[in-house]
Amino acid sequence: MIEMVLLGLVALALIFALLAPLESLRWWSRRKDSAVLDSLARPETDDGVPALAREARLFVVYLSGIGAVDGTTDSRREQAVLATLAQELPDAVVTADVFPYAVDNRGLTQRATNWFWKRLQRLQRVPVAKTASKLINLRNALRVLVSADPRYGPSFNLAIAQEIAESLSRHGYDWDARAPVTVIGYSGGGQIALGASWYLAALDVPVSVFSIGGVLASDPALDRVQHLWHVYGSKDRIQLLGPTVFPGRWPTARVSSWARALREGRITMSCIGPMRHMGRRDYFDRHVTDDDGVAYRQRTVDALLAALRTEMERPARSPG
Repeated sequence: MIEMVLLGLVALALIFALLAPLESLRWWSRRKDSAVLDSLARPETDDGVPALAREARLFVVYLSGIGAVDGTTDSRREQAVLATLAQELPDAVVTADVFPYAVDNRGLTQRATNWFWKRLQRLQRVPVAKTASKLINLRNALRVLVSADPRYGPSFNLAIAQEIAESLSRHGYDWDARAPVTVIGYSGGGQIALGASWYLAALDVPVSVFSIGGVLASDPALDRVQHLWHVYGSKDRIQLLGPTVFPGRWPTARVSSWARALREGRITMSCIGPMRHMGRRDYFDRHVTDDDGVAYRQRTVDALLAALRTEMERPARSPG
């Protein structure tokens, strides 16, 4: 009986996941090119009233990993890292309200199928049922592949870029001053952050990407972003999928966007410790320490602060 239930859940989740390309195409079919691009250039807040512009040297947008169910991460460990960044960088604005695995920023628990995803979300905290809960990871991971796909990725990444732009506006981003923006992506959020940055950079926004164990493709956005910071753990095998499955990252692809950015010194890759991709001993674990006695979480925070402080030195610029 249990096997039949699990099989049914797997089949249902696969149906949802395989619809990922259609979701982005349906989103695009309901919009016109000019309207979408204009809304990116002058996005409004949810109530249609622009937020009061905030003077900040840097705006930071965080995109959570493939275990997320909505734009507001319920991971206390991730929240602790973001709180530390906000405390250590008082001249920066740190936001985390974009769900990177949906074109309309609707979390999985905000849909007609919310009963299904809420149950899986609860199972994430039950050790004996974690296999079923990983269906959330599967569903979101296939959105990462959509982002990296040259056929469907442009429309999907444009939709996420629009949500990021609206988040920036909600938090007081001044589109006349155009302060530097860094999009942080954990796990699958790394690739989606990179793909969406192509459009943000097209608006003359100085945008950089910080990947925490991201599965990254040779995305065209690498021709536009200021810098890509990629940190990883020596025991994180998931992030190795990037240079393995995406031909643009192979050593033979010498004219790819990845290869050009590497030659120009716009990619920094750093192994920050023996972290795993997710779960215990991952990048947000504060209980496990390395050989120097430094917690894994602190290593991640230190790498983030070093990169963000570098990005804060970039000058804001006006369009045109």
